[in-house]
Amino acid sequence: MKPIKLLSIILLITIQQSHAQQAADNKKEINNIITKYTQSVITKDSITFYSLFNDGPVIWCGVVKDRSQAKETEKKGAKVGKSNYFAASYKGFLRALFSYKSTQDKFDNIRIVEDGTVASVTMDYSFWADNKMTNWGGKYLGLIKRDGKWKITSVIYSLELTDYFEQPTLKERQGLSSHYTVQ
Repeated sequence: MKPIKLLSIILLITIQQSHAQQAADNKKEINNIITKYTQSVITKDSITFYSLFNDGPVIWCGVVKDRSQAKETEKKGAKVGKSNYFAASYKGFLRALFSYKSTQDKFDNIRIVEDGTVASVTMDYSFWADNKMTNWGGKYLGLIKRDGKWKITSVIYSLELTDYFEQPTLKERQGLSSHYTVQ
């Protein structure tokens, strides 16, 4: 084998390994953000929680799933309102946690897609207040890598109320999410 060809192969392997290592490092950093998010909700640590988010505008919105919205309307009538959509802020979310003795946001079925600069995290969640699950659904985080650190720029989630519907098992949810994957 000619020395130039051998050098090219070695260089290509080195570049591929470098990219693979960088992707692994990015996913590790993003998983660390998810862990800090979870811990901050449990401990109601505003300093750590706020540090996870971008300094600029951050989207925070949820949508109550149709079947929970229908049950709420049936139960509470016109008081519920017509819209199943609501917008808030990450600071408002954390402040609302103080009305409970204990809180937890549990995540599983986590999938991270990133290119080194932007990332999308999709996951299933269940929200617990005072040791009781209150709602569950899908949560979608948008992140950017700004000044060398990953920051959350958006939190968008669906909401199913446990007063009416139990969260399916992880295996059932994994089957449902693969059903909606575009191929």
